Amino acid sequence: MADKNYNELIKDRIYFGGADDVPNVMENEKADVIFDLRAESHENKSGYDRIHSPIVDDAEHQDESIRKSIEHVVNAYNEGKKVYFHCGGGSTRAGTVAVGTLLSLGKAKTIEEAEEKAKAARPKVNVKPQMKAALQRIYPNT
Repeated sequence: MADKNYNELIKDRIYFGGADDVPNVMENEKADVIFDLRAESHENKSGYDRIHSPIVDDAEHQDESIRKSIEHVVNAYNEGKKVYFHCGGGSTRAGTVAVGTLLSLGKAKTIEEAEEKAKAARPKVNVKPQMKAALQRIYPNT
């Protein structure tokens, strides 16, 4: 089995990490769909079901792109698919989507609790202040 530099968010169903980990995820976990959260579009030469769902780092009020990315992950999960989502290194954008996914699936009641769970799964998660503010706007009751 190849090295695992990615992490499991929801047991046997949702994984997240960096872009370079896609081949290992496919080999080890057999993900059904990959969500690429990087702002820059990369041509999909992988042969995998990859969906570009960009979140622009440091963009003011990036709420809509974050909301859409979370919805993509949650919808795929609800369809019974095994999911992997990634940004470049698997800490900022992927961490933000991990927090939102946990909230959307009812696995956490507050943003802080969801962030703790995401960091427990992947210690390098780093939700930047502007992304946390976007999550607070998306989930105003948390």
